[in-house]
Amino acid sequence: MWHRIHLINPRDVVPESNMPGYPWMANVPANAADIEAKMRALRLVGVPYTEEQIKGARAELQGKSEMDALIAYLQGLGTALKSKAN
Repeated sequence: MWHRIHLINPRDVVPESNMPGYPWMANVPANAADIEAKMRALRLVGVPYTEEQIKGARAELQGKSEMDALIAYLQGLGTALKSKAN
């Protein structure tokens, strides 16, 4: 929920923020048209996507917005950093 609020209006959670808001992302459907190709390209540069994750990506994006996808990415970054630190 924090990420969603922050992306809609950053100053609602960080009053001194100069980041712009991105409220429109909540209304734009996530683009699943070429998600498999993008994931395979990212895998070439070291992102550890499995073939199973790539094959299921379209279904995962079904009904999701660009904001949902960005939040999932941001949350994944935190997880990746924690697992590498251990």
